[in-house]
Amino acid sequence: MAEVLIRVGAVLERRRWRLAWLGLWAAMGGLLTFPIARIPGYELATGLALVLALVGGAFGIALGRALSREPITAPARQVTAAWLAACLLLLAPATVTLALGVALTLFTLPCSPFEFLAFVPVIVLPSAALVAALGVLLGVTVRRAGALPVAWLGVVLASALHTLWPIATGPQVFAYNHLAGFLPGPLYDENLSLGPGLPWFRLGTLLLTALALSVAALRLGGLTRRGLGLSLALLAGVLGLEGAGPALGFRMTDETLEQRLGGHVETEHLVLVYPRSLAPKQVARALGDLEFRYSQLAAFVGGAPTGKVRVWWYRDEAQKQALVGAASTQFAKPWRREVHVDDRGFPHPVIKHELAHALLAPLGAPPFGVTARGLGLVPNVGIIEGLAVAADDRADELTLQERAATMKRQHLLPDLRSALSVVGFYAESSARAYTAAGAFLRWLGDTRGAATLKDLYRDGDFERVYGEPLSSLVAAWEQTLDAVPLTPEAVNQGIARFSGQSLFERPCAREVERLSQAANEASTDAAGAADLLGRCQSLQPRETAFVVRRAQALRRLGRDDEARAALEDGLREAEAAPPAWGDAALELVELALARHDTAAARGLLERVIERRLPPATDRRARLRLYGLDAPAPVRDAIDATFTEPSPATVVYRLTTALAKAPHDPALAYLLGRQLFVREASADALPHLERALEDAPWPSVKAEALRLALPAAYLSDRCDRVRHLTALSPSHAMAARASADEWVARCAHREASATARP
Repeated sequence: MAEVLIRVGAVLERRRWRLAWLGLWAAMGGLLTFPIARIPGYELATGLALVLALVGGAFGIALGRALSREPITAPARQVTAAWLAACLLLLAPATVTLALGVALTLFTLPCSPFEFLAFVPVIVLPSAALVAALGVLLGVTVRRAGALPVAWLGVVLASALHTLWPIATGPQVFAYNHLAGFLPGPLYDENLSLGPGLPWFRLGTLLLTALALSVAALRLGGLTRRGLGLSLALLAGVLGLEGAGPALGFRMTDETLEQRLGGHVETEHLVLVYPRSLAPKQVARALGDLEFRYSQLAAFVGGAPTGKVRVWWYRDEAQKQALVGAASTQFAKPWRREVHVDDRGFPHPVIKHELAHALLAPLGAPPFGVTARGLGLVPNVGIIEGLAVAADDRADELTLQERAATMKRQHLLPDLRSALSVVGFYAESSARAYTAAGAFLRWLGDTRGAATLKDLYRDGDFERVYGEPLSSLVAAWEQTLDAVPLTPEAVNQGIARFSGQSLFERPCAREVERLSQAANEASTDAAGAADLLGRCQSLQPRETAFVVRRAQALRRLGRDDEARAALEDGLREAEAAPPAWGDAALELVELALARHDTAAARGLLERVIERRLPPATDRRARLRLYGLDAPAPVRDAIDATFTEPSPATVVYRLTTALAKAPHDPALAYLLGRQLFVREASADALPHLERALEDAPWPSVKAEALRLALPAAYLSDRCDRVRHLTALSPSHAMAARASADEWVARCAHREASATARP
């Protein structure tokens, strides 16, 4: 150890190296000025590793050059001492930065500084070891001082190429880098984990470190059989791990991925690779959905591009994350003409959006087929994602323009003048940014012609395409939003959907997501779930959802008084946020009904209905209120729908009650919905149609229509689809668009059946 400290002292005796070391301290300490990196975890660890990768090699080089001027008596020992000295110089500021991060989190933030602390040693220590070793190797190998910065730059670029090549040429979206750690996929996935591949990859980093030191010792002490054998063994270990990357989880290839999934089918336009466990009926349904979406998008872009689009279809989020990265995020690789999605039912809610990226690729800038400048290497994510949203133009309970208008009414609309810049998109929550960008670009296409959008997609130059700056175009669009008619229900729905904060704004976002998922998994441990959700609530007190979920856990424990007190507090906190207030109020209704306090339940339900909350909340309130005055069989069946955990029991209770009250619209709707969720579409359809005809509540009728359309389609009853479409209200633009899309889907299926030989 004395030799190591002597070497450190020798480096720091020189003024320029003292200044360089102080610069390293400043760079690492500066990471704590970024709120998301202040909490010890993935972001801080990655920031420290990046600093090491970019400038840390200089200290290893300095120690290596000093070593090359010494008499060499014990090359392995001397190289090791120089390497340890370099590690000490690199890890000292990193350790102090980490300690400061822990202290700042403990004393200034409610978050735990230890929740994601494991990321730091796994990412930083191997990176520091390798950076120091490569620096020492360059220091003893490269004689010309002027060539050393170029040599280190070459190391960094080679490392980056090693990381980026499998992402560019293969299906994976995770990235592993020996110098800088790893990227688990899109950072919209808030609950990050180390993953099974990282320990193996870091073993490779340590083998590379040992290899660099072994070669440095050979360079100083001369070629020996023992040294050469050790170096070759280490090299074999590195190459062996690299070759086993797909099996170990830190690399993925097309061949391995297709083998893991197991299913493969091709059409004229598509290649679908899917899990072998997927039933033939599900495969046929997915393929029909993909072909229909493909035809819609081909019409939008003015014709299908050449070549097939490959769709990688995963069983669930966990399988997608394990194989290619990204859990909750679906993604596309336009330059490879492929998309990656996990199974989310029929019709898939985001497949059209992801296919849009692939079909728009010929319009984008090479080499990646997206909106980009700087030789195609500086992407504009706002336009890339915005045009995919515009092409998707998803019709749910609100249109794109209605969604944007609700944001504007509530002062939540992002400023697209910055959000559509190269770096401004991620400053907003994803829900607001995607929707606003999509609505604006859809408006441009509708008012200025779809051809202009295709031209814009290449480089995002609004001035070139439209002859006026982005600011004036956005101002004109924002004025149109003031004229969009909105009901109070639509405004409240917008609040529910868009009032969330971005990952970079929410306090302790990653910790809360991990705790929330742990609470979901604690289905048999109500006490544990209540504690976890209580912690979530303390970290993000604005999120009434945690209050409601904690109250439900407390009820399972029989602690109704605590649950009621928590909900009443939540009700007061959420008074200015009607959707959240409604969620808490409905849970209080359940508590009141459990203690047979019908008067209290009725009063709360009437208040919920008066506030004209989003349709889902309004439906539940109206059905619950209706059940209070219904005959006993109807009342009990409605009550079972909201309290009975067994779906089979709920279906039995509803069926029995409907036999006694065959014309009851609430029972018809609830039974139709239950059957539809259980994929009994043909059985669900007549009940949903009856609810659509007889239910007196607009929110229930709208939901009955929304479910009846796919139920009719899945029952091969396109005649009913067309009949139901005629019933959709003309004033509800989103509902009408959704109904028209089911008619188009029927026409596509019929045309495809006719075209088959």
